Amino acid sequence: MKLRFNLGRWFAIVSVGLVGLAAQDRVKTSDPPAATEARKPAETKPESTVPEPAKSDAEGMKKTETATPPAPAPKPKPEPVKYTELKKTLWPPKNGIKTPGVQIPMTSLKPEAEIAVPAAPAMLAFTDQVLIPIPSKNTVIRVNGRTNKTADPISGLDSPCAVANAFASLWVANCGAAHSLARLEPRSGKLTTTIPTGTGAAQSPLASTADSLWMLVDDKTTLARIDPQANAVVAEIRLPSRCRSVTFAEAALWVVCPDEKRILKINPQTNVVTERIEVTPEPVSVVFGEGSIWVLSRAEGKVARIDPKTNKVTATISLGFTNLDGNLAAGEGFIWVSAPGFPITKISPQADKERVVQQFAGEGGGAIQFGLGSIWLSNTAYGNVWRLDPKRIAATLAE
Repeated sequence: MKLRFNLGRWFAIVSVGLVGLAAQDRVKTSDPPAATEARKPAETKPESTVPEPAKSDAEGMKKTETATPPAPAPKPKPEPVKYTELKKTLWPPKNGIKTPGVQIPMTSLKPEAEIAVPAAPAMLAFTDQVLIPIPSKNTVIRVNGRTNKTADPISGLDSPCAVANAFASLWVANCGAAHSLARLEPRSGKLTTTIPTGTGAAQSPLASTADSLWMLVDDKTTLARIDPQANAVVAEIRLPSRCRSVTFAEAALWVVCPDEKRILKINPQTNVVTERIEVTPEPVSVVFGEGSIWVLSRAEGKVARIDPKTNKVTATISLGFTNLDGNLAAGEGFIWVSAPGFPITKISPQADKERVVQQFAGEGGGAIQFGLGSIWLSNTAYGNVWRLDPKRIAATLAE
C-alpha cells in the first residue's frame, strides 16, 4: 500500500508539471499586448462642424497694440537739382526791379557748363583752373578752365572755406578744428606748410597785397598780416566784430562789417584804418570794378559806389528787394549781384546813369564770381556751379 501511494503522488507531480509547460508554450506563442494594439485600426474622430468662437475686438486690439510694426524703409536721397530743371516760379515776382524789360525768368538763361558738386560750395578761386572749396567734404574740387572737366580734387584739408591764389601758391583757410591757413603747391595740391592763424565766419576772408597775405582770422574781428617769406603772422589789426569781406584795390584794403554802417579803408603800409565811409545798413560784400569800390548792403537792398580817391559815395543803386543776403562780383564792364530769389542782377556802371539793366528772378544762386572770362554762379541749395557767358546773358531778353 505504501508503494502505491508514492507512485500515485509521483503521477500527480508529473501531471502538474506538464500542465505548467503547456501553459508556458501558450504564453510564448501568443502576441504581446503592444503588437495587438498596433494592429488595431486607428480610431478617426469625426470633424467638428461647430465653428470656433470669434475673437473679441478687445483681443484683436490687444494683439495689434503689442505687435511691433516693421521699420520703414529709408527714403532715397533726392538727386541734385540742375539749373536746367528749375521750375518756373510765380511770375512776375512780387519784388525786384519793375522797369519793363529788366526782369527775366531764371529758366530762360542757359549755362555754358554745369558742374555738379557733392555739397554746398564756398567762394571760388581761379588760376587756369576753377577751385571750388567744399567745406563739408574737406576737399577742393578742381575744374579745367578750358574743358570744364573736373580733375582729381585736393583732399586732406579741414573744412576749407576760402582759397586765394598768390605768391605762386594756393592758400586755403581750414575752418574746421585746425583753424589754420594751409599753403599748397598750385599744380599738385601738395601741402608745403601750415600756419596757425585762427578762422572766423567771414564769407571772403582772404586778400593779397604786393608783399603780404591778409586774413580775417576770427569773429571779433582780427585782420592778420601774413608774410609769405616767413610763413608767419607778422601783424594784427583789431576791427569791429563780425567783419565779413576783405579786398585789396587802389593801394588799400577795404573791409565790410554788417554790424557797422560803414566800410573800412586800411593802409597796408602802416596797418592803420584811415577811413570809415558811411553806407546803408548791414554791408555784407565789397568788390572793386570800373575804377570804383562797390558795397552791397543787406538791410535796404542797395549797392553803393565809392570813389577810392575822394572816399565819397557817388551813387546808390536800389535792387528792388530788402533783407536778402548776397555778394558782388565785377567783370566784363558790369557789376553783378546774387541774392536768394534773384540769382543774377546786372548793374551798368555808366557814370551818373548807374542802374540795373537785367535782373534774373527765380530759383538758384547764392554766390556769384567772375573769372576766366565767365560768370560763375554757385547754387548753394542744389549743389552745383553754373558757368555763364556774359554775352549769352546780355542776349537773354525779357519775355
